[in-house]
Amino acid sequence: MHKTITSLIFALASALLAASCDDGPVDETAAYSQEGHSVRLTATLSGLHTWDGSLYVALAAFNDESDYAITSRRISGTDGTVDVTLSGVTEEATRVELCVLNNLRQRVATFATLEGDALLSGEETTLFDAGTRSVSMLSAVQTSVFNTTCTGCHGGNGGAAAGLFLTDGRSHEALVGKPSKKVADGTLVKAGDAEGSVLYQTLTTSLSKGWHYDHTAEVIDQRRRSLIQAWIDGGAEE
Repeated sequence: MHKTITSLIFALASALLAASCDDGPVDETAAYSQEGHSVRLTATLSGLHTWDGSLYVALAAFNDESDYAITSRRISGTDGTVDVTLSGVTEEATRVELCVLNNLRQRVATFATLEGDALLSGEETTLFDAGTRSVSMLSAVQTSVFNTTCTGCHGGNGGAAAGLFLTDGRSHEALVGKPSKKVADGTLVKAGDAEGSVLYQTLTTSLSKGWHYDHTAEVIDQRRRSLIQAWIDGGAEE
């Protein structure tokens, strides 16, 4: 009798185990990829080769509440035609960007944006034609730092404080390898050496506090500072 009860218990346990195994493991990636729709980016990109390390070019979806990507896909390789599809773009997303992310998938700079009715096309796959664009490190610095915080005094209105033009198309020539007018024997951007560059020192240390304006107030976001540092340390390419 005892042997029969034991056999019955074993049979029931085996049946329960088999039923559990039939459900299979939970594949979170597969489940996630089935949600939302897709966005297909087509573009001709230059400057991809300038990125190496903790910052990278990506196609990423965001909402209005956060700088952290909901979903993203890294874009790497050589310059030229790019055809990349981002899946898992849910209704939570309000925009999809061709952008730069850090290792936390946090937005650092944006090159092109798809939003509004263009994003909510109702199609299973939405097309995002970003045209021909530079996505180099310098382009990211230009769009997210120089154009937003510096050109008001440095070239945006035709004149430039200290004779320094930081407008698009002029900033690289004005900075890289050029002597500082404020710091004796200083170089504005010393390629490969951010810590030794007057530009980086001006934005991150007390160097400019004795000048007409304390420049550390302009770039307080660590993401932007890290971007400038990465550009200079990476060779300050154009």
